[in-house]
Amino acid sequence: MLYPVAGILLWGFALASFSLLARRSLIQSMVLISIGLAGLTYSLFEGASAPFFQLINSNTNLLAMLAAVSFLSLIATPSKQSKKRQPPAGRKGLISTLASGHFFSAIINMSALLIIADKLSARRQVDTRTASLLTVNFAVCALWSPFFAAMAYTLSLVPNMDMLTVMSVGVPMGLISLVMLYWLHQEPEVKLTGYPLKGRSLVLPALLAVAVIIAHEIWPMLAITQIIAISAPVLVVVVLLYEGRANQLHLHICSRLANMHNEMMLFLAAGVFAIGLGALFKVMPPWLPFSHYEAVEACLTLGFCLLVARLGIHSIMIMAVIAPLLLTLEPDPNLLAMTFLSAWGLGSAINPVSGTLLAMQGNYNIKGSHIARANSLPIALLYGINCAGFFVYSALA
Repeated sequence: MLYPVAGILLWGFALASFSLLARRSLIQSMVLISIGLAGLTYSLFEGASAPFFQLINSNTNLLAMLAAVSFLSLIATPSKQSKKRQPPAGRKGLISTLASGHFFSAIINMSALLIIADKLSARRQVDTRTASLLTVNFAVCALWSPFFAAMAYTLSLVPNMDMLTVMSVGVPMGLISLVMLYWLHQEPEVKLTGYPLKGRSLVLPALLAVAVIIAHEIWPMLAITQIIAISAPVLVVVVLLYEGRANQLHLHICSRLANMHNEMMLFLAAGVFAIGLGALFKVMPPWLPFSHYEAVEACLTLGFCLLVARLGIHSIMIMAVIAPLLLTLEPDPNLLAMTFLSAWGLGSAINPVSGTLLAMQGNYNIKGSHIARANSLPIALLYGINCAGFFVYSALA
């Protein structure tokens, strides 16, 4: 009931800040909205219904989470004693960054990505290569994490999948992915600091992770993004009150939140873009190049999803379009679910307008297209790893 109100307020804030948008954000937003509305208009002429509710609430949950996560910067600072200690550097720092990033991202999603990026930015520049490392490490969590929106959405599309079976394949692929990322980045990281696995920097995401897990058990009907949007500010308020720094809340609201217009407009525009193209695909004539669904077809489907994602179409729209078609082939539900999870995770790392890359762009002024380009090689390697996993599963099933 409150979703339309939230959506209207977000659009009102974005439009009121229109004159303050950076030139690049303005151009990107206008292009995304124009393409999305063009696709939506064509679909309406073809008889599709107008998704007004979706347009108003495009990426509302994600934006709420992004605003909530921004509060974490108020307490995501090391203690005085930890400041005296040097953070892990070189290969040890890389291992620490990969392990902590993967574990916490799997539980608390994008908030962990931003926490770790903020921590790294204190001692090193978060450039395109660093953004690539963090976003790919984050993306592979979708292969197995039950807390990711990818798993929830896949369960809605393939309700007869067995989540434990899918996770039993996804976890090894995730671990292999970490080894691959270490191999790709060990030389460039040899002189750079990483994210520590101890101290206050570990306590913050751990507290949030525990809060998310408990809340998810108590209220399983709430989306993970909603839980994070509620628990993150609550955690910050509790810590600031305990430390006697409650006055920083007012400053944060008046400065940081008030200056989120670039991120806000980009996410809203990306939502219109995805909704418009999703509506367009639904009215296009259906076609499948195969008559059954096994490992080879899973690889072809994943490859198609990644190519389309690279063009800027969100995996959630791709999955919504192709799922009904693929289900007519009566596929192995677990294999189909693995395909969708891989498409969501890997696709988000090479989609220049995905929520993951837009968050990095909004916070660190790195073009999403540049990060997507840098992610092309690791995602190509991960595509091969996932295809190998499909064949191994099919052979053992």
